[in-house]
Amino acid sequence: MKINTLHKIAFTAFGLVLGAVSVSAQEATYGPYDGSQKLSYFGTGKKENYDVAIHLTNSALVGKTVKGIVIPMNSDITGIDSTAVAFMSKTLTIKNKVNVPDIESDTASISGGKVTIRFKQPYTITSDGVYVGYSLSLNAKSTAVIPVVVANNPDDDNLYMHTTSTYRKWGSRASTLGCELALEVLLDGIEPDVATVVSGGDVNTQINLSKDYTFSVKNGGSTAISSVDFSYSLAGVSNNVHADLADPVKAHVGSTGSVSFAIPAVADAGTYPLTVSLLKVNGKDVAPSSFTSNVNVYKLLPTKRALLEEYTGTWCGYCPRGFVGLEHMNELYGNDFVGVSYHNGDPMEFTADFPNNVPGFPDAWIDRYYETDAYCGDNYDGHFNIDKTYAECNKQFAPADLVTRAYFTDATQSSVEVKTSVTFASDNSDNPYQLAYILTADGLSEAGDTAHQSSWDQSNYYSGETTFPDDDMKEFVNGGSKISGLTFNFVVCGWSGKSYIDGSLPSSVVAMQPVNYTYTFDLAQSLNASGNAIIQDKSKLHVVTLLIDTTTGHVVNALKSNVYSDEAAGIKGVNDANADATAVAREYYSIDGKRLCQPQKGLNIVRLSNGKTFKVVVK
Repeated sequence: MKINTLHKIAFTAFGLVLGAVSVSAQEATYGPYDGSQKLSYFGTGKKENYDVAIHLTNSALVGKTVKGIVIPMNSDITGIDSTAVAFMSKTLTIKNKVNVPDIESDTASISGGKVTIRFKQPYTITSDGVYVGYSLSLNAKSTAVIPVVVANNPDDDNLYMHTTSTYRKWGSRASTLGCELALEVLLDGIEPDVATVVSGGDVNTQINLSKDYTFSVKNGGSTAISSVDFSYSLAGVSNNVHADLADPVKAHVGSTGSVSFAIPAVADAGTYPLTVSLLKVNGKDVAPSSFTSNVNVYKLLPTKRALLEEYTGTWCGYCPRGFVGLEHMNELYGNDFVGVSYHNGDPMEFTADFPNNVPGFPDAWIDRYYETDAYCGDNYDGHFNIDKTYAECNKQFAPADLVTRAYFTDATQSSVEVKTSVTFASDNSDNPYQLAYILTADGLSEAGDTAHQSSWDQSNYYSGETTFPDDDMKEFVNGGSKISGLTFNFVVCGWSGKSYIDGSLPSSVVAMQPVNYTYTFDLAQSLNASGNAIIQDKSKLHVVTLLIDTTTGHVVNALKSNVYSDEAAGIKGVNDANADATAVAREYYSIDGKRLCQPQKGLNIVRLSNGKTFKVVVK
């Protein structure tokens, strides 16, 4: 079988329509596809016929009438017969390898593109629900085509399939195949301006700080939703809000849109219920719909920085995309991007005992539990998307804030001392968190290789490739099969170990009371697999501090720090590293969350005009 997720579907401007296409005020579309999702093709790779369907089981649809279906067809329809059969059925039945609907079936001609088929006899949905779908036949000239158009959001009710050879019985295939049928159902009897609100989940914030909260509006009517009115209540504060949606929710039953609003600041730490109730849709009163989520308020909300670990090698022809991905992320976020690169089989290989399960190269993991791609992220479409995946991981709650100072211990620069202060947001008498460290080197190149090792040229399979069109890949797309003269950054050249340092943090911690730990790197141990030094320029070293959940092995927070010439420079560097040239200090807080007029001696919390918060030490 085959699922093609990279080939884009080009819809033609035509497609057979049986009956009028205009949608009345009471007619709406429903189903897993609303016309906006990223689509792909599915096929078994065999010459066989396909029957596919979705199951309408939503109790809100009882009494509504199925009038037809809209099918996005593969524009390359070679090998598919020019007719399709649209059907409705209470049960899915196969006789002599043929689908036998028990309600209605209509045959129509197809020519590719988007096809609308209306049933000659519409059907009113009962409490038993109804299966709605279509059948395709492959002709004598068929090869291994992939004729079924799908979306990548599996729901068990949204892809039932039978084929004459591979899937000989009807069954739900969504979970197995990881996709659902791209199909719209035309329904009559749907009222306009109907919606429900869906929780955006619990949210974490800091005392005395407002926080944006985002929830979803789900369309249940026949009209698009351009505005909503709602009320909210939190910690004794209630308010009504009108929101105009920049991106209206599509006129498709089940489509969702996002609404954001600022929840008020809360003065005391604790957990508070947030209740949101829908009042109006498009200015019209609606049936009640509400949800309640929790707002967790902390004296200090730690800054979350995820760890991206990339696995690469100069011998690996597909690894240049990871090289580009990390460089691009560093340009965007600087030290707020915590990325490290493990090399394999080249002069920069520090270890082959990786902290993640690496099935092949290239590979990448975020926080040691989430596998992704270091360039495309979770959307492997040939474009730079890792920033979006990384940003989603940064939305996770971090249990503690990290401050690290790293500096050379003496003039010989033979070792690096690392001092870390960890401040937890909550008390924990059974603390599961411990520290770990990674040392990385920038500026590595063949020119700096005093040992004259081989394999510095980067193998490149992207030469002449058109599927990676962004400017950041041009060096490799326009280059040859080998790229020389590269400078490698983020290279792992030392660590405290594959896992955490047992005993680096106490078993019991108290909120807002910093815990300190010191670790030392011996740079003589920063050797590659051949026993040669990896570091070429000691002014280009960084230390990555990891906070690890010992119960899962996952990284829950990380911090990238420069290595300074001595301890005094390291203290100054901690303060400077968190500064932003475009932002000014807006508010100062003590470590227990009290508002200050100006920084005080010791540890301070600073909130910038751009909303960022960090810690500084005042001598």
